[in-house]
Amino acid sequence: MKKMIVVFLMLFCIPAAFAAAGQEDRPACQVCGMYIDEYQKTAGKLEYNDGKLVQSCGLACLLRLVVDEGGPDAFKSLLVKDFLSEKTLQAQEAIYVLSSKIIPDMLPSIIAFQDRAEAQHFKDAYGGELVTFSQALLTISPTAMTMPARIKTAVLPAKGSSGIGLGVMQMKMDTVKVGSDSVEPGDFIERPGQMMGPKEMKADGTMLMGTYGVTDTLTLDANASYLDKEMEMYTMGGNRTVTDKNSGLSDVSISLRYNFLKSIYYNHFTTLLAEVSLPTGDFEEEYIAKPGLQMGTGDFTFGGGLLYTYRYKDFWLHSMAGYTHKLENSDNFKFGDEARLGVALHYTPNYDVMVGVEADTVHYDRNELDGDDVGNSGGSRSMLTGVASWRFLTALGGNFNLRLTAGLPLYEDLNHTTQMGMESVQLGGGWFGSVSLSFKRRFASN
Repeated sequence: MKKMIVVFLMLFCIPAAFAAAGQEDRPACQVCGMYIDEYQKTAGKLEYNDGKLVQSCGLACLLRLVVDEGGPDAFKSLLVKDFLSEKTLQAQEAIYVLSSKIIPDMLPSIIAFQDRAEAQHFKDAYGGELVTFSQALLTISPTAMTMPARIKTAVLPAKGSSGIGLGVMQMKMDTVKVGSDSVEPGDFIERPGQMMGPKEMKADGTMLMGTYGVTDTLTLDANASYLDKEMEMYTMGGNRTVTDKNSGLSDVSISLRYNFLKSIYYNHFTTLLAEVSLPTGDFEEEYIAKPGLQMGTGDFTFGGGLLYTYRYKDFWLHSMAGYTHKLENSDNFKFGDEARLGVALHYTPNYDVMVGVEADTVHYDRNELDGDDVGNSGGSRSMLTGVASWRFLTALGGNFNLRLTAGLPLYEDLNHTTQMGMESVQLGGGWFGSVSLSFKRRFASN
């Protein structure tokens, strides 16, 4: 775990070292970091009123710079290229095709033409909508910064876009849940006849995440974690505590997102989600009575869902509904299926920063052992999460982003059971948080 954290911290230094050493000699887009020489048909130039010159890979990034600076008045000139002739022209004088099937640089696809008839001909062949410079400005918002924490976004990256992230997380649960009632562990163990009960559950993890734009409408995501888990229990009526620990690789989660509905004006999206987890994490028989300590489910799980995202100016609303089915493993244990609903509201004041709040509810079916329900498993948890992202560096042909999340339970109603006068319960309450670093870059697809 410590070695993984050291690697994580080193990743912060690598891009800064490259930038400081001046090893990035190729001109790069000031927004996404992609190399300009790979996007000559769409590259743009911006000259500020003070004479400063910057370049962009295409119209989407050029317009984001304009929006971030408060509008065209911040610039002496805005130059774009005619897509057919590659002739340079003033951005305000061009006509644009928005959201065609051709995506030459970044999303949304915005392609400039000098001649309206040629733009119309292109639209007839590849779809989209003819818009003016002012109309194109209205479609722009910093979409790269709107990834929710506990649900997924319906907005997909363009074909060839790749991302890799490394993070650390912590979680703690320290409240006994009797249905929706919260009881301090020390008070719970003092109940008559209560000889044992949970005290605290903690988990630390190192997360590795990856994403790839297979096509402009299909994205592949993968996630894996290395976890250190610890559970402390009261025994002997509270006169003694015992601690169990377990560490290892988690199950690997792989998902596909398919965007089948998208507004031409890039303000609402509907996407299908399909997920599978691979049983790479160990399921150990000794922890059957303490499933929270398991590294994996012991078998495959399959899930699916529907994602919807809506944008209004600088605000993004993400929502998700999904269901996950878990198979019974070789130890005749089955984790309960899950049904999830989630919603997120993000604010993106500029292309570098996102802040947001998210809420999600998960209903868990009871676990099963040898076909019988486990009484103190299953129930519902609703969580509230704060999230923030910061694009702190553009280098190496892409962007480096720092992300922070922190969350608390809003409401929990967890199953419990009583046998021979002693209650078996679950832990809840507590908090969770994470910090991660990601690098995103789109590789030229043509």
